[in-house]
Amino acid sequence: MDKANTVFAQPSALEQSDHPSEQPDRHIPAQSEQAAPATESTGEKAIDRWFLEQRGAKRVPKKLNLPNELLVTNGGPLKMTGNITLIDEEGTVSHANHLSLCRCGASNNKPLCDDQHLDIEFFDSGSLQRVSDWMPVNRPQTITVTCVKDGPLKFRGYLRVFNKKGQECITMSGALCRCGKSSNKPFCDNNPGCAGC
Repeated sequence: MDKANTVFAQPSALEQSDHPSEQPDRHIPAQSEQAAPATESTGEKAIDRWFLEQRGAKRVPKKLNLPNELLVTNGGPLKMTGNITLIDEEGTVSHANHLSLCRCGASNNKPLCDDQHLDIEFFDSGSLQRVSDWMPVNRPQTITVTCVKDGPLKFRGYLRVFNKKGQECITMSGALCRCGKSSNKPFCDNNPGCAGC
């Protein structure tokens, strides 16, 4: 058996090999895959998954083939996926493909969820009472989410809002409640008591 076959049969031999260009078998998990954490944090670094592409004189985020969707969880955060541009209260722009957004109003890491809904025992069934005002679209879209100071999360762009009960709503713009006090959750109802979201 030659040295190349030995490296493929024994992945640990790659670390001791004099030839770093030799690659282990693709069927054997890489060291980084084995060391990956088993749990997913709600404050994950999704920003790392964005790729930039050159458009004219500037580099902009590349649209990935991901649907813009918002899962309304039962008593938990709003889980958004897609080609998301997030503008925080200070005007800082970031890009992500997955966000867990606070909807109970207790997060210390707003607008992101930090699991405070468990501590305050936030309960909401996640039901949707709004009907679609847009047709389904299959091509990649972008969505911009803006955090309004002491107010809701305003979004602009195609978004499919759904829950695990089979209810869904497709819309192009709106405001999401992030204080937990709206009577029209997950959407904001502009309740005067929602100051301090």
